[in-house]
Amino acid sequence: MQNKNQTPVSDLGLASLLVTLHFQMVGMERMNEKRIGFLFTQVEGIENIISDFWADIEISVPVQSLFANQKLLKNRLYAFE
Repeated sequence: MQNKNQTPVSDLGLASLLVTLHFQMVGMERMNEKRIGFLFTQVEGIENIISDFWADIEISVPVQSLFANQKLLKNRLYAFE
């Protein structure tokens, strides 16, 4: 269950980016029947990254790390009950 110290993210690409940028994912929760959210610790800078992501602002990250993290999160999604 989410609390005020957590930021929920339901977009796989954004969650992959946050993990790649070393933001701490603390869990997952079912947001509705079809969506599962990734929960990140609410820390300084996370909202800026989220805003930049949705504004399509360029963010530099190692590409192999980004895709490896995306694969890891997909596996966690499929294993989530």
